[in-house]
Amino acid sequence: MDPKYAYWLFKGALPEKDRNEIKRIARKSGYSLARTQRDHKREDHDASNRSTDVAFSSNQFLYDTLCPFVHSANDKAGWKYDLDWFEAIQIARYKKNQHYDWHTDGANDHFAAYRSGENLQGKVRKVSCISVLSNGYVGGGLELALQRQDCENEVISPEMDVGDVIVFPSYIYHRSTPILKGTKYSVAMWCLGPPFR
Repeated sequence: MDPKYAYWLFKGALPEKDRNEIKRIARKSGYSLARTQRDHKREDHDASNRSTDVAFSSNQFLYDTLCPFVHSANDKAGWKYDLDWFEAIQIARYKKNQHYDWHTDGANDHFAAYRSGENLQGKVRKVSCISVLSNGYVGGGLELALQRQDCENEVISPEMDVGDVIVFPSYIYHRSTPILKGTKYSVAMWCLGPPFR
């Protein structure tokens, strides 16, 4: 797929009070070492692919805060994907040298559909939503790899500041570059629906 808009960016969308509340929810939920699907197939953690701490929550405040951005972007960007469920929300904490290498959040086809879970079964991740919750760090940039029909892959780095919210299709490869200084906090939400036909 080659959509006209690879992402939709809301500048300065989350006020400080909302960012602080999200971080408070994460502290209450508790952080743990992030694991990938690849990690679950091994006994040890592969920090070369992903190194960060995460907390998960289904606190209603998180959905009330982030869902309007997803619905707005889905409409304005012209994707108009059929979305009908949201997974538990992830709050990530990246310290010095921590990162998340190239990955997609979902493949969107029938083979990628969840096989279990009352509200997940048969659904795929279609849209990802990320917001930056902190500043004062160096590095940790979000990069998207776009495959265009008329050229090779293009890596873009949307300029994101604290409080910005970005929404993009979950099949787009992306990464968070290593933190060089300070600590970065971000929140991510995955939006589900039936596989593409």
